[in-house]
Amino acid sequence: KDIDFSYFTAGLGGSGEVNLLITNEGFGEPMLVFRDGKLIQRFTAGGNSRKAKFYVKDDELSAKLVGERPVWDWPFPESATVAEHLKISGNSNVGMGTAPDIWNVILNAMVAVVPRSWWKSKAFSEGLARFSKPMVALTDKAVGETHAIRIDVTGENGRTISAVQAHESFRRVVGQSCAEFTLTLLEGVDAGTDLMRPSSGVFTPEVLFQKRSAREPVLRRLLSTPGTLNYGFDELQQRI
Repeated sequence: KDIDFSYFTAGLGGSGEVNLLITNEGFGEPMLVFRDGKLIQRFTAGGNSRKAKFYVKDDELSAKLVGERPVWDWPFPESATVAEHLKISGNSNVGMGTAPDIWNVILNAMVAVVPRSWWKSKAFSEGLARFSKPMVALTDKAVGETHAIRIDVTGENGRTISAVQAHESFRRVVGQSCAEFTLTLLEGVDAGTDLMRPSSGVFTPEVLFQKRSAREPVLRRLLSTPGTLNYGFDELQQRI
């Protein structure tokens, strides 16, 4: 019925100033989400702040290093592509948060007053990125580059499954994940697995790995990339 994605990256995650520009420009992009089973577009990036727990058990490393963080709307495509693939009947959401928390507060305030068209302006977004770079670089030294993901999927009967993974370095886990996907694609073709084998085009992971036999190997690899702090799953039963 519903699916929610939540992401956390401490500071820039070690990715450099290009992330500042990407973030600024992202506030001008529309959110593609599902509401009551229908795809809609809305300009809410940076708004609708809420909290997300980036851990399953209290004794996990991510509970200490990340914990519960504010996240706000962010225009990642999975709120549309995954929701459409799963044919959800309810709502989809994507949220992003950062540290220190003062950046969340500042960004929430800025997107509330700055016109969306300004964020899409290269001159404005680049200028703001250059202006904020020294301050971000200073705070990044204190917060590190921890990264965490939480996904919540709720069924029609109210049963919710949550998955959490945390990694010590945003820049490393992004590179590692890209490499693991590529290796899985190459090895899958050679091994004759149930992995979808496109001849050309652009495909999302949910399409390429839609079969369980193709999905399980890549999940094992992604959940055990070097630097992974912890991962886990949680289930909540609630009749509605």
